Amino acid sequence: MFVYIPMNSHQWLLRTRDGKREASWRMWFLIFLLPIGFLCATVWLVFQSLYLDATAARTIGEVVRVYEWEDWTPWDGDTMAYSPVFRYQFSDGSMTEASTGLSSPNWNFPIGSSHEILFSPDRKGDVKLNNFETLWAAPLIIALIALAALVPSGIASLLLLRWLKGGRKAVSAYR
Repeated sequence: MFVYIPMNSHQWLLRTRDGKREASWRMWFLIFLLPIGFLCATVWLVFQSLYLDATAARTIGEVVRVYEWEDWTPWDGDTMAYSPVFRYQFSDGSMTEASTGLSSPNWNFPIGSSHEILFSPDRKGDVKLNNFETLWAAPLIIALIALAALVPSGIASLLLLRWLKGGRKAVSAYR
């Protein structure tokens, strides 16, 4: 099956014109799309964590329930995941309960135990544990993926630069 995609003369990725090899900005964009996307996600997650840290109210929450279920992680394989529900005093003075909205094999807290939590004083809803795992693990993991994605992008850009340079040599060799 043949698929024809019509393109205008200004819509190209790679081309050779008059013996000179050229690469469109679109090609460079495609090469670095993945690492730039992960870098943008990292910046967004860091911004969210910094904003939460700056604007959230801190309090001590008491664990009233812990939901548990079987889960799988790449590090541990089959494991149990736990999602605690905390009772805490909201900014208006009322007692409320809220979950973190997240789960972890590390959060099998005993009922009645106390932990520092963060919550938005504007609305009742999810709370966040005030620890590295909740605030900074996701941005760190996404940043590491962005760095790992830079390796194939760097190799592809070196190959593209080599291809572009080869065209100039070929032109000068024939003159």
